[in-house]
Parts: sequence; structure tokens; C-alpha cells
Amino acid sequence: MPARKVFATLQMTIDGVAEWPAYPEDKEASEEGDSDFWDSMYTSYLNSADTLLLGRQTYLKWWGFWPEVRKNPEAGKYMRQFSEFTDRVEKIVFSRTLESTPWEKSRLIRGDIAKEIGQLKSQPGGHMVLGGGPRLAQEFLRLGLIDELRLVVYPSIAGRGKPAFDVDRLPDNPDDMIPMGAPLRHDFRLVEVRALKSGGGAVFVHYDALRE
Repeated sequence: MPARKVFATLQMTIDGVAEWPAYPEDKEASEEGDSDFWDSMYTSYLNSADTLLLGRQTYLKWWGFWPEVRKNPEAGKYMRQFSEFTDRVEKIVFSRTLESTPWEKSRLIRGDIAKEIGQLKSQPGGHMVLGGGPRLAQEFLRLGLIDELRLVVYPSIAGRGKPAFDVDRLPDNPDDMIPMGAPLRHDFRLVEVRALKSGGGAVFVHYDALRE
């Protein structure tokens, strides 16, 4: 059996804000134009994944939205596919405050994230998709738990918003050079990069984590 991986998917602006800007609607931004976004970020590996990893806020938002999308005949093809995926897979919620998990096939984890992911990777199964906003992704990155990173970078500077990655107030590196093994540094290998038809000229970037 191939090893289970954790896929992290994030959208961000040029200045690292983990939110997506709106663009003028045009023919290229139709569902057909959006197909390369959905295929890059999600649908290309949905059949190989069987687990969603979510934080509290994302879990509650998705539970209130995605289950109904597949029932809506006006929803786009790719949104319906993702809706079916979210209902089908196991949903693991990492939260210290959530009291219940009403969405079917959900369970709550309050303990050690690294221990839980280690146990999941030791068991047979499909890959795991880290969904939602940046907070949980930042924690997974700090713990070295992300195996593949998929980004869509939008050609805009937001100026404010949630940072996709932590910005720590550490001293500048000497000579503006980040040495090997520097605190908080994580290295990845480029797998693919391409321009998308939608998102005002957004770019999809796919990385694999470099492991020692």
C-alpha cells in the first residue's frame, strides 16, 4: 500500500493574504474557465483521498454549506463533485472547544495533532486533505506534517487579511540569506506550475515536501 499523505490546499494573494479577491466576471471565469482551478486544487486527487482534516471554524462553515450543494441543480459540476466528496469521506476535526460533530462521518480530536496524524499514516487508507483556512495549515507546517502543498496565487496585493503563513518577529538573517536549518524554514520541491484561466490570471503551484 502507498504511504498516506497530507495534502494542504491554500489560496493566497501576492502579499500572502489567505483570502481570494473578486474579479470582474467574464466568459473566462465561467464554470468552464474555473475547471482548471478545481482540477488543480481538488478534483485531480479526490478519488485517492478518504479523509478531511478540519479546524473548528472551517468544519462549522463547511457543514452549513457543502452538504446541500450536490442537491442544487444550478451548482457547477466541480462544486457538486466536491460536495459529494465532503459527504463521503471521514472528517476529523481538531478543536478544544467544539462540543459535538453533527456532520455524518465526523469525529473530534482534542489531543496531540502529530500523534493523531502519525497513527492515521500507520493505518491503511487513502490520502488526507487539509481543508479550509490557514490557521490549521500553519500548525501542520510547524509540525512537519504536510507532504504536498498546493497553492493558487492571485495577482493582487490585498494589504490586509489573514496571513497564509506565520510572520514571526525574528531578527533578519545576516546578508539577507536564509541558511540551511534556519528556524521555521521548510523546503519543498516544485512539482508543477501553470497559469489558470480564472482568477484574473492566477497561478497554480504544486510542491512536495523535502524530507531529510
